[in-house]
Amino acid sequence: EPRPYQLVPLLMALRLDPVRLLIADDVGIGKTIEAGLIARELLDRGEIGRLAVLCPPHLAEQWQEELRSKFHIDAVLVLPSTVHRLERNIGHDQSLFDLYPYVIVSTDYIKSDRRRNEFVRTCPEFVIVDEAHTCAFSAAQRGRHQRHRLLQELAVAEDRHLILVTATPHSGD
Repeated sequence: EPRPYQLVPLLMALRLDPVRLLIADDVGIGKTIEAGLIARELLDRGEIGRLAVLCPPHLAEQWQEELRSKFHIDAVLVLPSTVHRLERNIGHDQSLFDLYPYVIVSTDYIKSDRRRNEFVRTCPEFVIVDEAHTCAFSAAQRGRHQRHRLLQELAVAEDRHLILVTATPHSGD
């Protein structure tokens, strides 16, 4: 049962095509719920068929449980520890992201040039980026540069729904 304030991002999202939102609430307010409500609504309306959550690896299982228990979305984890098992089920000309419609992907795993290109090519039409502040451009930190480039490339698809989630104040970058 969502709290009334958690419905505000959903109401905002329903006015956007595509949905492009930054959800920047305090810790513990329910950003996962807010993003999940939007995902579930777009799935139920048939506006999307696939989704990806990009997050730090330590949050992946939490996202998986929240999506499963609260929104009935069974997402697979795409982490260094799971990817080889998942790849056994794909055909020669398929991508992991073609086979599994709902994925939770480690941002650190997918940001490298080799993996990023395949993900951008086969990325779902709906993407949630948790801890989005870690993707802001930083010339001093190569890892942040790779994350920034990943999001920049995902945003190029003008019809892709993109929700950025953060509890950290940002500089507007």
